[in-house]
Amino acid sequence: MKVCLGQIDTTPGDFEGNLARIVRGIDKAGADECDVVVFPELTIPGYLSQDLVYDPAFIDRNLAALEEIASYTTTVHPGLHVVVGYIDRNEGFGKPFFNMAAVVAAGSVVARYTKQLLPFYDVFDELRYYEPGDQLTILSIADQKVGIAICEDLWNDKGTDDYNYEGNPLSQYREQGVEVILSLNSSPYVHDKGWQRLNLIETGKDNGSPITVVYVNQRGGQDELVFDGQSFVLREGQLLYLGNEIHEDSYETVDLDKTTPLVADVNESKTDIPFVALFDLLVLCLRDYVEKSGFSQVVLASSGGVDSAVVCKIACEAVGAENVHAIRMPSIFSSVHSRDDALELHENLGCWDYEVPIDHQPVLEMLNAKFKVHDDSNNVVETGTYAEVADENMQARLRDLYVMHFSNAYGAMPLSTGNKTESACGYYTHFDMNFSFAPIKDLYKYQVFDIARRCSDIPANIWIKPPSAELAKDQTDESSLLPYAVLDPIVRAHVEDYESAFSGFESWIERHRGDRISSDINVVDSWLTSGRAEVEFQKILSLIGRMEYKRRQTCPGIKVSKVAFGIGRRIPIVEKWS
Repeated sequence: MKVCLGQIDTTPGDFEGNLARIVRGIDKAGADECDVVVFPELTIPGYLSQDLVYDPAFIDRNLAALEEIASYTTTVHPGLHVVVGYIDRNEGFGKPFFNMAAVVAAGSVVARYTKQLLPFYDVFDELRYYEPGDQLTILSIADQKVGIAICEDLWNDKGTDDYNYEGNPLSQYREQGVEVILSLNSSPYVHDKGWQRLNLIETGKDNGSPITVVYVNQRGGQDELVFDGQSFVLREGQLLYLGNEIHEDSYETVDLDKTTPLVADVNESKTDIPFVALFDLLVLCLRDYVEKSGFSQVVLASSGGVDSAVVCKIACEAVGAENVHAIRMPSIFSSVHSRDDALELHENLGCWDYEVPIDHQPVLEMLNAKFKVHDDSNNVVETGTYAEVADENMQARLRDLYVMHFSNAYGAMPLSTGNKTESACGYYTHFDMNFSFAPIKDLYKYQVFDIARRCSDIPANIWIKPPSAELAKDQTDESSLLPYAVLDPIVRAHVEDYESAFSGFESWIERHRGDRISSDINVVDSWLTSGRAEVEFQKILSLIGRMEYKRRQTCPGIKVSKVAFGIGRRIPIVEKWS
């Protein structure tokens, strides 16, 4: 059997664009004389369409597009089967829609499949819209017994995400003697997700005859999600194909009968499998967010620090250096090396450079004088305690003002430069992360450093020097918090794995000792035995809880972890538990 894997980038509601990508895949599959071409989940309407599905015209247009695809298949050789995802209405009991796959050949729909396992965790809420199916779809293609599945149907009851299902379509297909499963997927990226997909499906081979899984995944960015593609063909632990092209749509033909395995046993070859790099996914998602939103230019505040340097690098790769505007805004506390580092970075990258010094002290004097116009003993301005940190934060607010003015005046999308560790602790002024998009919002500080070290055009001094917001003389971030080497694992354990007890955190460190969880695990070990660790751990957790109100007002950013700050983490703003 010859299969074409249509790994494409769809957009919700872009029926013309999605249809054009599908047609290109049909043409390629026809030219290669394939038996089948498979596209991602909900190919026609785009994923995630969310509440757009409640518009009747949206569903009608998606159904009309399916008919257009059926008509188009009459122009290719009649043996080609086209497998696409779409939404159908549920006219019976239950939720109003079905998440469907259609098999189209020679001008008509020859089979349909309804997704059975509907995820309802993290960023997923498919049970809000869709009624689950309960039937397998089995048909004959090229003398092979073929089954159809949609994404979560293969992520069945193996304990993933602590979300188990009563049904198991993969096992049911095995029991029916199915030889090939064609799986449509829109599975967003999470750290190590590529390996998890291969491993989970491979470990499902315990019953029945050998089976080949053709797994076609969406690529591209959609709001906070990035879909990594990495479509594959897997046969009983043998990896026959892995797609690692994510910056362009790909239509790769695989002959299931003649292809030599890339990897003989995925369980023994994790480090040998060429998964897509995190940096490339950040570039992909930012590019899609900018371009799909109708922008071509971006602007950011560039301080000479590691966060803004990495964002600037990602932006230049995503939209081209000629479309990136980096503004240096030194204050009286800015060091000479920070100014020089930022300028060297901009010269290395080839982006636009601007210097707009800020002078926050006259603004403070003017404001405080205006606020003290009422001579009243009951006036909080006259009798209250003045928070000196407001003087420091005025610098950041002025910088935000200048960036937003540039955005307003010249039509450039403003980018935030905040990372996950700082966001967890609220270590940013209220508007710093309130621009249009935050490319490193879900990266821990060590991940930011790792990217900086690998980018030769980011000056070494940017990632060697101690991190600092430079809002006061000789200020460093770690003097205000804990060392990032300690903060990173605390935040990750609490946010991603809900560890709230110090003893649980200690156990978590031991379980993850072989993983990359900190810039220096030795610093973590030393801190754990310092005698102050448990008190400081609880202080950080309390801080994370109190800062929810700030995080809720931040802009969207790229989700790359199991639990990111955003739609997948649902914590009350006003609560008394944390």
